[in-house]
Amino acid sequence: MATESHTNYTAVWAWLLVLLFVSVGAVYLPFSGAITVAFIFLVAAVKAVMIAVYFMHLKDETQLIRALLWVPVAFFIIMTLALVPDIVVDRLGDDGAAGTHTSAH
Repeated sequence: MATESHTNYTAVWAWLLVLLFVSVGAVYLPFSGAITVAFIFLVAAVKAVMIAVYFMHLKDETQLIRALLWVPVAFFIIMTLALVPDIVVDRLGDDGAAGTHTSAH
């Protein structure tokens, strides 16, 4: 008989709730905006992995199903990195100096 894993969904939910409060509370930490946003995205990634592993039951799936998970993850990373040049150029402005970008209207 195969061993069955029993997940304590209440404990997982409690950890997700704690991580929610951590990400909300991160706004009040004395760090720069970029560091705070990066930290909040890191916490969100941890929460997404917890949801996928426990609530979507990926921990009990075969290696093929787990491998297929990396296709949308890779697509997300590629699409996010593709936006970086647009964000950097928009922030630097046309002449390359930070903070000189003005609105056209």
